[in-house]
Amino acid sequence: MDTYFHFPPDLFNILVDTIPRLNKTKKDLLLFFQNVGVPSTYLQPYYLLLNTNRSQFKKFDVTREVLATLNEQTEKMLGVRRKLLQRIVEFDSFETCYPNDKDRAKANVSDIQKIVKLKDTVTKYENYLSREQSEKIQEKQKVVDKLCQSRKHFVDLEQRFAQLFSIQNPQERGKKLEQVLNDIFMYFKIGIKEDFVIYDDETGKNCEQIDGVVEINHYLTLVEMKWEKEPLGVDKVGRFMSRLLVRKNVDGIIVSYASFTETAILTAKEALSISVLALVDLKDIYDVLNQKKDLVDFFSELIKNVKLYKNPKPRIDISGLKNIDFNYYD
Repeated sequence: MDTYFHFPPDLFNILVDTIPRLNKTKKDLLLFFQNVGVPSTYLQPYYLLLNTNRSQFKKFDVTREVLATLNEQTEKMLGVRRKLLQRIVEFDSFETCYPNDKDRAKANVSDIQKIVKLKDTVTKYENYLSREQSEKIQEKQKVVDKLCQSRKHFVDLEQRFAQLFSIQNPQERGKKLEQVLNDIFMYFKIGIKEDFVIYDDETGKNCEQIDGVVEINHYLTLVEMKWEKEPLGVDKVGRFMSRLLVRKNVDGIIVSYASFTETAILTAKEALSISVLALVDLKDIYDVLNQKKDLVDFFSELIKNVKLYKNPKPRIDISGLKNIDFNYYD
């Protein structure tokens, strides 16, 4: 009943035929309308007619006119129409009706109850469908919002990465490289811990610094990031290899701006019998991001090729990698 904004024709007509039968006298009819909240200004002309020309007061005509006025007021009289309808569907004092109106009044009230129940059921179902549709729209909007947020986050990371190439100060550039790559690893959900330092328990001195730790193919992988003008040589690759040798079942990746010397690559290759070490050019990561490819897929292919072909620096076809799923990453 709460959803009706007006009495539809079928309900309107049966109300016109019912209300005068439930109210025995003409005054009772006006009191009925007054008690359900019909404003006195609407009823005053009928009270005047009742007192001055009683014979012209026709209960059915008055009922039709009052209901029509209530309908015309749409939302303004919604509460009144609601209360009026409720009063009728709950009516059970048929003994107060005229004897010749009693059976017709009972039948009409029963029909009104069925109409109200049917319309209420339909309305509830329509409301259910409307809510369900609204929920689906909201869920779709959440997906769209998440997708937009993920894309924006990726673009921000891509821009930060590109800006590194304009930084002249090596220390500043190296530190920001670590920060940006760690943030990129976190975006792709492979980052576990950003750069950290291991100290000697006795001296308290810094004995080892690791740029980051990621998880690739369910293996922990230490990551070293280097931005130096010259290709990395055996000394720096060997130093990183020594960190892997003291850690069982931990792989390693060195990312270098200027690539690696031939001897460094050969040294890493010889160490593959003991530990997994991959050598990556920073340009490869840049190309992966620039082509909107999945960095997880890149590293997975990289490690797989290192193990399969015993080559620490295999060539990966970036164009053949999976595209980024922006619905998954954020």
